Amino acid sequence: MLRGSGNAQGRSSGVVFIMRRFTVEHQDICNHDTDAGGADSPWKVVLWESQTPRLRLIERVVTNCGARPYRVEQLEEIEKAAHSSCCAAVVALGMYPTDDTLASKTVGCLKRAGLPVIAHERGARSWSVGLRCRALLAGASWVLDSEETDFEMELQRILTSVLRQKACEALEKEHTHALMKTFGIEGESHAIEEAFRQAVRVASFSDLAVLITGESGTGKELMARAVHRLDPKRRTGPFVPINCGALSPGLVESELFGHSRGAFTGADRDRKGLVRAAEGGVLFLDEIGELGNDVQVKLLRVLQDRRVMTVGTDRDVGVDLRVIAATNRNLELMMQRGQFREDLFYRLNMLSIHLPPLRERVADLESLIDNCLMKYRSAARSGTSSIDRDFLEALAQLDFPGNVRQLENIVRRALVNKIDDTPLSLSDLSPEIWQQLCEPRPESIEQSTLDSHVTPARADMPPWLSDSVASLWTQSSPKEWTLARVVGHCERTLVEAALRRARGNHSQAARALGITPRTLYNKLKKHHLLQRT
Repeated sequence: MLRGSGNAQGRSSGVVFIMRRFTVEHQDICNHDTDAGGADSPWKVVLWESQTPRLRLIERVVTNCGARPYRVEQLEEIEKAAHSSCCAAVVALGMYPTDDTLASKTVGCLKRAGLPVIAHERGARSWSVGLRCRALLAGASWVLDSEETDFEMELQRILTSVLRQKACEALEKEHTHALMKTFGIEGESHAIEEAFRQAVRVASFSDLAVLITGESGTGKELMARAVHRLDPKRRTGPFVPINCGALSPGLVESELFGHSRGAFTGADRDRKGLVRAAEGGVLFLDEIGELGNDVQVKLLRVLQDRRVMTVGTDRDVGVDLRVIAATNRNLELMMQRGQFREDLFYRLNMLSIHLPPLRERVADLESLIDNCLMKYRSAARSGTSSIDRDFLEALAQLDFPGNVRQLENIVRRALVNKIDDTPLSLSDLSPEIWQQLCEPRPESIEQSTLDSHVTPARADMPPWLSDSVASLWTQSSPKEWTLARVVGHCERTLVEAALRRARGNHSQAARALGITPRTLYNKLKKHHLLQRT
């Protein structure tokens, strides 16, 4: 969604300022030790330690590094710790750690929670290689000997490095979102962040073509404009968008490459064409898959030789531009069917950006809706500026084939019909949306999941599911596992297995589990899996 147009030169200057500020601050943080006072630090370090003298030493090191110690004594406390801005963990392993010790299980839990783990124990340096490898396999990133004279110094060095990296990541995230908002790109999800970071990376390769893929309504032109404004060489040049699907078949060559006066009936003057109009800037070819084979050949020449021949002339001229193409079609499949030239595809796909569909960005729904409310507030009859939770939960259950464009239409329609100032709620949605929400959905797998742990895997059970159930029972023991822990472990295992099966595609994983994308997101958040997807 685009914000106000404003002055192009002013916007470019603002982008340059934000990027320069980010570079300076990023280098400043990454090149200096973290020295914030422990009491005021936003970061915590989980401590698993039973020996008081050693605990006091480690607490002092953590505080000196600019973090706060966060001691846990029970395995059940780790989930709470992971929600408390913890950035690392220091774990005492015990004298002879094995795979089934409490310390090893603690390391595994902390690792699954996304925390780097520093393991230590007295005499660890003298342990066999195999014993130390057990700690690494459990999930530790370092194994230190707490009896060594340099233990305190080494622990401080590692923690300082981890905290510095976390500070860099936090700053990068902050500035990434600042840049995204500059270009009108809304969202907090990892998926849209990664797509934008890729746009930042490819922007600096000013002479290489870029192919942006994604479903209709995901914001491909918006991302192309961001690449243009981030491009240090092309940002001051023009951005010329072309909808290839809207070009008239009989005039497409003239529109793209221009024509000379008298080249055909009606050509009463020279025209340089859209390709040459993009000189020094970016030519954006939207819906590139709609171009006919003849035009594909001529476009290939522009990409290969940086030259263009206008209709009605026998001489070509040089052109300096960057080409960004976008499509919601599968160009590789079109190549197999002979509908798209293979050589053109590889010329366009030098660099690529893929935009995720909205159903894989459920975490972005609220910020996108808020942006819509702000955008259309002046035109609405009511003064509505917020939404109820039921409105958000209802939209989270939709698949959104039209993606952000469809979401904007839904919110806009709700605002048009709203007559009071109360928050948007379920009753403000259209009857068509109500109908979709009333349709039967696949039965939730949650109850069937509970049943499946206590019975052997059925013959018709998917292999990935039966393997997960089997792994649960090989890892668990009735003496150590309560019912609640078994259920939680099984749910996490099934979610992880479904995500692996779907290769990280949230929508496909949700369908395999028989739940909505929103429910899947909640479970990912519950089990601290968001960083890993």
